[in-house]
Amino acid sequence: MKAQATQRKAQSRRRGLPNLRLWRQRRGLSIGQLADMTGLRRTTIAHLEDGREEPQPYHVRLLARVLEISQLELVS
Repeated sequence: MKAQATQRKAQSRRRGLPNLRLWRQRRGLSIGQLADMTGLRRTTIAHLEDGREEPQPYHVRLLARVLEISQLELVS
């Protein structure tokens, strides 16, 4: 039972945009600032960073454009 919960948690960590936090911090932006720049909710950005939400294609395009990076840099 515990092993399954741990495995599900690990799988959920693989979702989202793990590089988003790195790129946001490299640009010196807070979650709130990035939310203001993109029009996304703060919780959406936080959930994308920690893997609680699966990114939609428009999330990737929008965030990459605002952070001035390629979409590939954001997802890999």
